[in-house]
Amino acid sequence: MSRVGVAQLAPAPGETARGMVRIPGVEPAWEVPVFVVRGREPGPTLAVSAGVHAAEYPPIEAATRLARGLDPARLLGTAIVIPLVNTPGFFTRSIYVNPIDGRNLNRAFPGSPEGSASERVAYFLLEQVIVGCDAYVDLHCGDMIEALVPFAAYHLTGREEVDRVSRGLSEAFGIEYVIAGRGVDLPGTGYANAALRGVPALLAEVGQQGVYEQESVERLVQGVRGVMAWLGMLPGVRPSGPGPRREFSRFSWLYADVSGTYHPLVAVGEEVAEGQPVGEIRDLFGERLCELRAPATGPVLFLVTSLAINRGDPLLGVAVAE
Repeated sequence: MSRVGVAQLAPAPGETARGMVRIPGVEPAWEVPVFVVRGREPGPTLAVSAGVHAAEYPPIEAATRLARGLDPARLLGTAIVIPLVNTPGFFTRSIYVNPIDGRNLNRAFPGSPEGSASERVAYFLLEQVIVGCDAYVDLHCGDMIEALVPFAAYHLTGREEVDRVSRGLSEAFGIEYVIAGRGVDLPGTGYANAALRGVPALLAEVGQQGVYEQESVERLVQGVRGVMAWLGMLPGVRPSGPGPRREFSRFSWLYADVSGTYHPLVAVGEEVAEGQPVGEIRDLFGERLCELRAPATGPVLFLVTSLAINRGDPLLGVAVAE
């Protein structure tokens, strides 16, 4: 298992190993929990991560539950699961960023071995865990101030086989809303950089507002198991069909031009038309500073729920089909 950068976790066929792995070069020490579940028989290698954003609780628990529930005696291939990447932010209940360098880790890829803490973690995850695997799934949900409709996303690379398998992962996960684009609206993400390195990859978002609730946890677990069944890693388990599916090419984002209090007029899942009023920002006396209008036509899949808003903050995301 040395090729995935976790040489100290080298289970024999049919066994599971787990332990804390230190990210090279980061001070204070940054360690992540890692499970390596090695099947009795050879097969694909799947990498799964969660907790890139430390207050996204359902994915963290789902990845832990997934790894603990895998029977290596029945598994074909190997599952490498990191249930909590942003360990420094977890106990400080940090949203978006990690407290060491104040950066959003999911905008730091492909990273650098000589860069900031976030860049070093991104580099480790990409180069020492993901590259060399047959597929990668990154689990997320709405952060503490984010409501969303469950959705998945994969990055189109123009490489036929990578794009085909990425689409297959999205179908096997079983989410209705899927963004299949080139990721230009959110640069630096793990799933896009994995695909660019030739590893089919999927981002899955289920859950919201930093709430640890069991329905989202279970949906994430079953989604990844569906992916594993589709990859042929769980013999005897039939992958679920794709079900209802709406595919989009990108998000159109609305950002705050001023700081103040945010008062949305729409809810996640609601269909909006470009130019439609969707809320306003007010000052601390309740006076309107600006009216907000939908940036595009489509369903609102992402909505910030915080009253407090800073200039430059994202407010909502509309899925766009082009």
